[in-house]
Amino acid sequence: MSPAENERRQHREKVGRVVSDKMDKTIVVSVERLSRHPLYKRVVRLTTKFKAHDQENEAHIGDMVRIEESRPLSRTKRWRMVEIVQRAGEGATMELVAEEASTSEAIHMAAHPGRHDETDAEVASE
Repeated sequence: MSPAENERRQHREKVGRVVSDKMDKTIVVSVERLSRHPLYKRVVRLTTKFKAHDQENEAHIGDMVRIEESRPLSRTKRWRMVEIVQRAGEGATMELVAEEASTSEAIHMAAHPGRHDETDAEVASE
């Protein structure tokens, strides 16, 4: 594989929370995603755990990290930690409140596709 070909190759990235850092140079990252239940049509929060390589052992439990897909590093480890997005305990509560509003809107949009436009039209007509 040539260097130009390697640069064009896109690696999948995910952002998640570190749930374990007990192993040497390895962290366990829990990634959440929203999905619609096939039968009940409710929005369900699903979590997946990935083992990621942390070369300097700098991530700790509760940190938000960005991980990138890589070649297999061991039997279960196929991801590398790229950066620490946010340390555990950092950030004001104001950010969490703003984050909850956007999260609840995303859940609402996933639960009621096309309904958001109708509510905007009702508010505009009043």
